Amino acid sequence: MQNTRRKEGKVMLKPTVKASEFKKYGFKRCKGTLKESECYYLCVARGKKMLFVSNVCFCVNDWEENDPRIHKKANCRYKDARTALDIVYELIKADMLKSEWE
Repeated sequence: MQNTRRKEGKVMLKPTVKASEFKKYGFKRCKGTLKESECYYLCVARGKKMLFVSNVCFCVNDWEENDPRIHKKANCRYKDARTALDIVYELIKADMLKSEWE
């Protein structure tokens, strides 16, 4: 029998489109990465989460101030009432993410 338990805190989603398509939703290119490695992030002030996407994976991380890929402090210029979960839901509805199990 296959083990389908999910690890605590891990989002089991993967992108259905190229990572660059996530720019439409406010994602920014990760700093310090090669142009060939398509990776983008979106910081969410409510709950201090960072959404990360590449062409092959999508994950939700805690916003750590020492992460070299993103800006330092959780002081977003634009106010947004959405949480990371709200944004993930919108991305699923827009067919940009799907379950890893499909």
